[in-house]
Amino acid sequence: MTVVIEDIASYCEDPAAFAACIAYLVVKSQDQLERRRQLIAAVERGRIGRIEERPVAEGLIVLTAIEPGRRIDRSSGATVLRFREPRGLVRLKDGTLLVAEIDRVAHIGPGGGELREYRHPLFAFLHSIEVAADQRRLLVVSSGYDALIEIDLVSGETLWEWITWEHGFNPSEDGVYLARRPERHRELVAQGLAARLLQPERLGAHGLMTSERTNHPNSACYDPRDPSKVLATLGHSGEVVEIDRRDGSWRRVVAGLASMPHGIEPYGSGWLVTDTLRGDCWLLSRGFELERKLAFGRLPGKPPELAGNEWLQVVRPLAQGIFIGLDANRGLVLVDPTRRRYALVPVDEDWCVHWCVPADAGDEVTEIEQPRPP
Repeated sequence: MTVVIEDIASYCEDPAAFAACIAYLVVKSQDQLERRRQLIAAVERGRIGRIEERPVAEGLIVLTAIEPGRRIDRSSGATVLRFREPRGLVRLKDGTLLVAEIDRVAHIGPGGGELREYRHPLFAFLHSIEVAADQRRLLVVSSGYDALIEIDLVSGETLWEWITWEHGFNPSEDGVYLARRPERHRELVAQGLAARLLQPERLGAHGLMTSERTNHPNSACYDPRDPSKVLATLGHSGEVVEIDRRDGSWRRVVAGLASMPHGIEPYGSGWLVTDTLRGDCWLLSRGFELERKLAFGRLPGKPPELAGNEWLQVVRPLAQGIFIGLDANRGLVLVDPTRRRYALVPVDEDWCVHWCVPADAGDEVTEIEQPRPP
């Protein structure tokens, strides 16, 4: 199959081609400049990800107008809610929000007040969350323990778990085998293997450091055409796997991505996934064949010290035929592939924008700020 590669830099930059819209931005931290320096250092050492502990950062959920050329920051008239390193966000049909903080999921009411929280012993360094079609089940990616966890939103009970190191992704890159049960840990040690018994109560909100995880899942979604299947991106190996919820078996459906891909989700009759470190968005067929790439890497605006380094956090559908790229080096990028147009939306230089969710017409943009519990 011939793959169509669309170089966004070859499109016409045309701010007038994009109407203003309202959306939620998830800002996982406010240290983007420092993160750029860390990315350069990580690339130089040949290993992406955290290798030492750090404090939990303060992040934001921002409800704001997205309009080409209009800078988005705290003073731009947006609703701002503070959270501890948020990365995932779902807007429910009733207008309330589910927010994945670093080690819990919070249910937030229209006025910003907290309605409920969800916790699990393996919740750490949470990334994506997705609600099932029945609006009752929530799929949570807990990157801190290489885990996918499904919970019941009514009872709060755990419905399903899938952990990489219990399904063939063991040991870690350092050769250490992970176990969460003492008997399994003893088996590994008896085989003469370097093994670690995980005790979440002794670790912090980040769980394992990125370099200690076996494959760092960082996004997942339900298959809308097969309720028994879940798709997930695996950060270390740079691939997408399809997991059977009935027995935990899995198969590799997308290979060839760089490490740290993000944002697997259904799109049209196929799929969408972001090749973060290469600055590309992949559009896949229903059978996961690569059909088209949207390449962001040659767009202007990247700081010169980043040279060839890219970090396209995720590309998502924003409106009919319109995509939004959350580019850590350039801001927000609006793209219309049909009309071959793009436009840039600047954001606060210190904001590390991780996710974007289109808002409903009834969502209000007000000037409030509410602290979250520690």
